[in-house]
Amino acid sequence: MKLTFKMTGEEYYRAWKYKCKKGSINNKNWIFSVILAIITILLVIVLKSGILLYILAGMLLFTAIFYNMGEKRSVINQFNYSPINNGDHTVAIYDEGVELINSYEKVFAPWQSIFAVKETPEYIIILLSFSKGMAVINKQRYAGNELDSVIGTIKSKVPIEEGKR
Repeated sequence: MKLTFKMTGEEYYRAWKYKCKKGSINNKNWIFSVILAIITILLVIVLKSGILLYILAGMLLFTAIFYNMGEKRSVINQFNYSPINNGDHTVAIYDEGVELINSYEKVFAPWQSIFAVKETPEYIIILLSFSKGMAVINKQRYAGNELDSVIGTIKSKVPIEEGKR
């Protein structure tokens, strides 16, 4: 069985964040932000005077706060400018595993080696491996028998993480 779908930049970002969370990459960003915030607070406490200090502290705090916001914009822009990601994607379900097909590549993963699958009321994310094969299928946009069959088959073969959003 096959299902052809398109992803939006926002959906791609959700899958990217989920992949980072599963691979523990996302922790580096928060550690960086916390360290910058601590440095800013220490500078203000230790060096209580000087306009330059407040400018430096403000710059560090600004960087700590807005670092993660730039990350989202960067990932969505990468998606939007990629002709590969913007095209049609197809998920094909076989007895042996799942294949994701786009205009550039085909990625196949046997059922036992699928990296992660997450389902929420809005979408389903399929990550075939950490480096390749990412699909986000919007349930409202592709509602129907094909999507129900794909989700039912995946649920019967792979443990699925349930999510709120």
